[in-house]
Amino acid sequence: MKVSIIEPKTPFYNFYSAFIKYLPLLGPIYLGTILKNEGHDVTVYNENMKEIDYSRIKDSDVLGLSMITATAPHGYEIAEKFRQLNPKGRVIIGGSHATFVPEEAAQYADHVVTGEAESVICDLVSNGGEKIINGSPLENLDTVPFPDFSIVDGVDTNGKRMQITPVSTSRGCPFDCTFCSVTAMFGRKYRYRSTDSVIDEISRFKHRRIFFYDDNFDANKARVKDLLKKMIEYKITPKWIAQVRADVAEDEELVELMAYTDIYHRLGVDSLQLCILVPILGSKLYNAVKSSGQFITDKFPNDWQLFDGGHVVHCPDNLSPVEMQRQTVQALKAYYSRANITKLFLRGRWTDVGLRHMGRDVIRKWESQNRGYFSKLKQTTCLPKGCPQENL
Repeated sequence: MKVSIIEPKTPFYNFYSAFIKYLPLLGPIYLGTILKNEGHDVTVYNENMKEIDYSRIKDSDVLGLSMITATAPHGYEIAEKFRQLNPKGRVIIGGSHATFVPEEAAQYADHVVTGEAESVICDLVSNGGEKIINGSPLENLDTVPFPDFSIVDGVDTNGKRMQITPVSTSRGCPFDCTFCSVTAMFGRKYRYRSTDSVIDEISRFKHRRIFFYDDNFDANKARVKDLLKKMIEYKITPKWIAQVRADVAEDEELVELMAYTDIYHRLGVDSLQLCILVPILGSKLYNAVKSSGQFITDKFPNDWQLFDGGHVVHCPDNLSPVEMQRQTVQALKAYYSRANITKLFLRGRWTDVGLRHMGRDVIRKWESQNRGYFSKLKQTTCLPKGCPQENL
């Protein structure tokens, strides 16, 4: 079968925009790799990397869509356009957004997969199935094939065109933070791949940079130390990025292993990204805000695009929505100011100068895109807590 899998583009220009074309979701690539290994003709399209040519996907037997909440409205538009082009084709929707609102996603799809789809995707594509299908957590992550980046439209066979190589080494998180949906999506049990499996994957070709996509890379510090030591032993030392908790700084041995170089001794922050607290689907915070009637967005599914970390979507405690939005933007403007850029220029910190210029450009574009939203926030009156919002 011909299978096309699409990651829809992000709706607003923000601090991810400059890098998102280098950071595709791994879920679609994993599923595409599994389907390719089963003999299907698979292409993964990332709309942030390259605009979709619908003439290439209209004859697909199956269209897969993997969406986060902010990209869901556009994803639904893609599904409807595909149905118009190919009424006989089937649409499968998955990802974190569909996991938490499967009934909504089912309005635009033949099948919706919740949770982890690796164990069900082959049977679903080949034989069909129920409208809503629950995936199951994988106990052994080493059974997942290494991602085949050659199936991504615009990337060559060995991934050389990728500025940053995404690598996933674990799923789940032992913590259960109220603002986070990771445990609702992947569970609180922390599952991780063997060190040998990760080393085998990242040894396949040279990397400009590696981004460890793990939601909490250092949740098991012993296994991270083992992995980093093996990377050093095998001389796999490209620049890399990972998401960790702040308490990683308490483990000096781990911080030294993370650095390799004199970066460990250099102080200063290269770039700053301030995300507004957004009650995301699947989090305890979302349920609390919903039950207290403090959301200020109500036109769904279109308003899901505002759940991107750049927009205030609820009434925060002790602050008005517009003031929260304004203070966030002002803080970013101060950090990416011309005065700070000039200081870095005089010190010869050319990379940081470039990052600061990029930051100023992002802020200008974001403000241009969101003048209407600022006006809406100014007119927003927050209701007393306790008013239910059943339409969310």
